[in-house]
Amino acid sequence: MKSSPVSKLAFKETRGYLRQFKKHLRHTAKHPEDPEAIHDLRVSIRRLSQCFRTFRGLLEPAPVKKLRRRLRKVMDHCGAVRNCDVALDLLQQSGIADGESVSTLKRAREDSSKELRRHLKKERRRNHSAPGPAKVRAAGNWNKDENPEENLRRMLPALADECFREGATVAVPGAALTDLHRFRLSSKRFRYTLELFEGFYGTEISRGATVLKDVQDRLGAINDCAVTMQLLRADRAAVSAVGKLLGPRIVEFQEYWEAEFRPSKLIWWKRWLSHPRRTATAAT
Repeated sequence: MKSSPVSKLAFKETRGYLRQFKKHLRHTAKHPEDPEAIHDLRVSIRRLSQCFRTFRGLLEPAPVKKLRRRLRKVMDHCGAVRNCDVALDLLQQSGIADGESVSTLKRAREDSSKELRRHLKKERRRNHSAPGPAKVRAAGNWNKDENPEENLRRMLPALADECFREGATVAVPGAALTDLHRFRLSSKRFRYTLELFEGFYGTEISRGATVLKDVQDRLGAINDCAVTMQLLRADRAAVSAVGKLLGPRIVEFQEYWEAEFRPSKLIWWKRWLSHPRRTATAAT
């Protein structure tokens, strides 16, 4: 079966994101103590994972399933190291520079770093080939009989609607931390989806991605507090100290959401998302 234009696009983007993942995998395997290297590897995993999610139905499912399983294992090892780094940083900000919790976190960080190094060395030896186009007609949300622009015109404005609707339910006083975390993940997936199709839009996509990143940074700061408080739940003084950072971070997110994502802003999002246009960088 001849590959459709959307299948070719899926393969091209997946191959590019897989290449970035392998680059960061090699670098982090050499520098597992570097928080920035771990951060970059985690971002590359999220982007590749979202690529698989976005192009569901367009790529061979078996290789995708196998790669996603391996990506989750790498992500878990990276996350264990990063959680220790975040907790130590928040304790420092809270005025706690030593004590049992600090010592425990440092030991956990060292152990997690060793496990990460071992796992990355093993993962580097594996083959990471981009899954080929699927050989079936069904393609999830994609219509193979339409060109990429027609698909994007139909799909992306609906994602903007979903983002605004979900965000409005959590950018309110009393929202549960679990709900804020869930929205952080979904808004991050929306942003990475937009970045997949940067070649079909002009400068507005950069503006939209920047606004989404600012939301995620604020939600990430909230989640850092929540994760740290859970890690240190046996240390009431530490939990209380970190808890004092949480309230202002929640307010900051709520104020930013109100400023940048009020209902009238959705008109702008849907206007430009409804007009994809192929450029040289979007050619398949």
